[in-house]
Amino acid sequence: MTSTVLDAALCLLLVGASVGTLAAADPSAAGGLPDADAHAETVATTTATVNYTLEPDVRRAADTGVAFPRTAGPEFERTAHGPLSGLLAHAALGRTEVGGERLTGARDDLVVGVRGAVGAAVGGARTQVVTDWQPYPGAPVGGRVTVGDDPPPTADVDAARLAVGRGEAVGRERARRAAAAGYGPLARLVANRTVATLFPPDQMAFALAADYPVSALVRHRYRRAAALTGADVGEVGHERVDAANRRLAAALAARFERDMAARFESPDAAAAAVRVGEVRIVVRRWSR
Repeated sequence: MTSTVLDAALCLLLVGASVGTLAAADPSAAGGLPDADAHAETVATTTATVNYTLEPDVRRAADTGVAFPRTAGPEFERTAHGPLSGLLAHAALGRTEVGGERLTGARDDLVVGVRGAVGAAVGGARTQVVTDWQPYPGAPVGGRVTVGDDPPPTADVDAARLAVGRGEAVGRERARRAAAAGYGPLARLVANRTVATLFPPDQMAFALAADYPVSALVRHRYRRAAALTGADVGEVGHERVDAANRRLAAALAARFERDMAARFESPDAAAAAVRVGEVRIVVRRWSR
């Protein structure tokens, strides 16, 4: 649904996003609060079109050594169309951070447009929509987009939750089997799926063989990931995507293993928390 190959290359297409309700608060149990479930349905079913630009973060581009002779113009203009839930997932993955550092700034304008579209649809006042993607809760890799202010600390809050399928999921049974051998095998599985979500190999190879600015933006993304993970991906070209992805995954696996061991009491507990193929959206409503 997005307009160019780069959107496919970054695995942020809205095509194929599946939305399901994880849980919804009962508004009748909250003393007649505004219905968060109804607003969650709006987010899941309302469609919107967002026009944005992919102008790169020039400072970070300079750090990675990728040349951007032009940073604006029609070749950078994009359009995303789809349900608000899919647009939010699109934006959250575009805001991916590694260890608290942004991967790239190419999706910043998309985030602005998506926030505006969601705010207009849900009414804005006394409503917050938080979209979060993480391989597992607290992981050192993830992206988040928030629309609206936090509720007052004394407010009674009604909440509803949605799940949007995105990228490379890890099934519960497969995660448990990996965890049976310890944190390391589970971390490698999650790291592989995380890299496949952020750098889908077939789409990356296609994009790296494309014209400017698509190829430059993808090389910049790889080099930023390498810098943030400590991986050596070399000179990434369309014929070397698999090798680059393996090195990124190996670097992430080491980090995930340390983090999981510190965060979870057992590998089984870590496996139960894995949600790498899922973007979660929480809609909050309050009366005052």
